[in-house]
Amino acid sequence: MGSSERHDGGRDDVERSARHPGVRRVNGIGRVTRREIIAATGAWIGAAGLAATGVLRPAAAAPGGGTLVYGLGFDLDDTMDPQVTDFDSTIRVTLNVCEPLVWEPTPGHFAPALAESWDVSPDAKVYTFRLRKGVRFHDGTPFGAEAVKFTMDRVVAPETKAGQSHDQLGPYDHTEIVDDSTVKIVMKDGYAPLLTNLNGYLGIVSPTAVKKMGLADFARHPVGTGPFMVKEWVAKDHITLVRNPAYAWGSSLFKHQGPPLLDQVMFKIIPEGSVRAGTLKTGETQYIDDLDPLEYAGLRNDPRFVVIERGQPGSGFVLLLNVTSKGPIGTLAVRRAIAFAVDREGLNTSVFHGLNKVAWSPLMRPTFGYDPSTERIYSFDPAKARQILDEAGWKAGGDGIRERGGQKLVVDFPIIGRPRDKAMAESVQASLRDVGIDVKVTPLERGAFRALVRQNRYDVNFMWFSYGDPDVLRTLFHSANVEAFNRGRYQVPDVDKMLEEAAATTSINRRAALYSRIQQRVLRDAVVVPLVDTITYNAKRAEVQGDMIDALASYVWLYDVQVKK
Repeated sequence: MGSSERHDGGRDDVERSARHPGVRRVNGIGRVTRREIIAATGAWIGAAGLAATGVLRPAAAAPGGGTLVYGLGFDLDDTMDPQVTDFDSTIRVTLNVCEPLVWEPTPGHFAPALAESWDVSPDAKVYTFRLRKGVRFHDGTPFGAEAVKFTMDRVVAPETKAGQSHDQLGPYDHTEIVDDSTVKIVMKDGYAPLLTNLNGYLGIVSPTAVKKMGLADFARHPVGTGPFMVKEWVAKDHITLVRNPAYAWGSSLFKHQGPPLLDQVMFKIIPEGSVRAGTLKTGETQYIDDLDPLEYAGLRNDPRFVVIERGQPGSGFVLLLNVTSKGPIGTLAVRRAIAFAVDREGLNTSVFHGLNKVAWSPLMRPTFGYDPSTERIYSFDPAKARQILDEAGWKAGGDGIRERGGQKLVVDFPIIGRPRDKAMAESVQASLRDVGIDVKVTPLERGAFRALVRQNRYDVNFMWFSYGDPDVLRTLFHSANVEAFNRGRYQVPDVDKMLEEAAATTSINRRAALYSRIQQRVLRDAVVVPLVDTITYNAKRAEVQGDMIDALASYVWLYDVQVKK
């Protein structure tokens, strides 16, 4: 229900959960006028009202102090190097240590971080950033253009063995240093999602620290410019960050200047949801992510606590239907029948306690480009599903399962054997059984599951991505991704072309129109059956104030946080 497990284990490949979806080697031409690019970057805030003064402010003493204990619902993936990790749980920690160039407080709106302002070329190939002056890394070395270039270049350097950051950076070509406080990040192809991708995975690191410490030591003790510094990491137990007393370059997005208000933050790793909620109640933690659904009502109605809920952008839980299957699901009629037969509301109630939102599009509602008209293409209509199957020649047998020409209407649905995945699959199974479709749910270990996927021996797959840009659709439906996350194995040249054009233009009107057409097309081709849009639920004690949650509803910004007594 909350973002932690979904980001780090909610889709079919747990450890790559929120990996950026873009296809790196596609060509797209998107010519826009100067007026259009100004309109687009205006929506991105840029150097507008949120830009800082550019004057280094003295690091004033911070009021408040104290320690915040944050209950982290998922462990780190054995690294705190932001360019190497694949886990959002890791970035929840390191985002406070290694700052990005821009912040994204709401989907599609950006505010200055280490960059004071920026420009995007009309073809979305060149991003020019003007950097804050007077910024220093935790090791005392200065931040500037060289550090930005070093960070971006290390993402594509083979020796880094970059994780999600590699996909976040998209079709990266090079970074050009204009002067000490100006850089140009240059793409091979037009790439409109870059600003969204400049989040914690591309947090700027100290070149001196990386070179001096080496990759292994840096992974244990990353060095950035952030308001907090790493004190210790006790594996599988906790990570402690301490206040950076020299911090004097906070974005005007935030409500105070100078060092953070907290003395330190302890991220306590507590995987079990009920235990995590219990620590909040006793005061052992003051903030937890991924709230246990069974605890929602109790905490919501108790004035000692605050439940934070935020809809996520990206693509929610969906079924991807394998259009290349040799079985019945390879036919459009069967896929359309499935789209009408699935009881999404029942699934939301039984699996998520009704705390998510029924979905009808492969884009979640907060995502730019979401098309509300998709909500009228399908509905929960078992009678319609039966009619479609009847007309296609699938007749009910004595056991209630339909047959045609001696072939049973059977659908193979392998899953990774996690409790939530199993509960969702069984809900779908019951819906389809009601219209005469026999769904064979097979829980597997991750290795066996991946082997089946590689061998194209499946009919249905779950998928889920939290992502701030509609370019997530390229992951799911571009033909270049059929060996990756295009588990519908959908290969339609017209859709590929629209996806490429949408990624390569900064015209918000053109992008919205293209993504509307894409959503309509993949739904009518019945390659995807949306299930639920996910909503993040975190919780805190009422005395915790000043927390902010980002556009992905995944990262909590702690710079302004204080614990009032």
